[in-house]
Amino acid sequence: MSEVRIARFVDMQACKSIFSDYSTFVLRSSEYYRRHYGTGRGDEHELEVRCAGGGGAEVSGFVLSCWTILKGDEPTYDEWCIFPDSVVAIVSSPERVSAFLHRMFGIEDGKKPDTRRSPFMYLRHDPVRYADEVGEITSDNIMDKTVFTKRRKFGQQREYRFALAYTAATHLIDTYILGLTSDDYLEKCFANPEMCDEQKGTLREILLYATGGNGLFGGKKLGRIIANVDTLFPDRRNRVNMVP
Repeated sequence: MSEVRIARFVDMQACKSIFSDYSTFVLRSSEYYRRHYGTGRGDEHELEVRCAGGGGAEVSGFVLSCWTILKGDEPTYDEWCIFPDSVVAIVSSPERVSAFLHRMFGIEDGKKPDTRRSPFMYLRHDPVRYADEVGEITSDNIMDKTVFTKRRKFGQQREYRFALAYTAATHLIDTYILGLTSDDYLEKCFANPEMCDEQKGTLREILLYATGGNGLFGGKKLGRIIANVDTLFPDRRNRVNMVP
């Protein structure tokens, strides 16, 4: 297992989807991220690059899962500030997420895909490199230059990216949601200690609903889901009663 830890920083709406609706994993297209430019979570030039010698390149046919490379095992104050609307950080590792995606879509390295079972041909994952211009693009490096390169203005995100290429037989994918799936790609989950009281109350309701249901998180103790659960239940009595 790699020592690298990666995190998905998610907002309240995503938390409701993850914990209440059991949609534990979402893959987005480059078009989705282009539409969300200006929110801090998108780039109007996603999967487009400019070449140093003039011209440029663009690719499509991929859906992405975008994470942040952490400096340690849990988010720091500065890392929480990368996406200010985040209330939860889901922490995992590249190996664990990769294994999860391979298993979910029946992808086997070095083998042709069974398009009846999976819409995706292969998965590649790597840290993103930041550059405003790239060198010569060839068939050997086009993924490095496009899928795994972003402009320098996004460098603070320290992104680690999972890119799934879908098959020619698959129609254009904008958003691919995995519902009612295993949550074993998740190593830890942290609540943002700086969130306001209103957000804490909303997140508590979401988590209590999730643990009280029959889905993925039904019957689990909150301490098994949120590692720093004391952030949400600072009162000792609540901790004892609700997170035994």
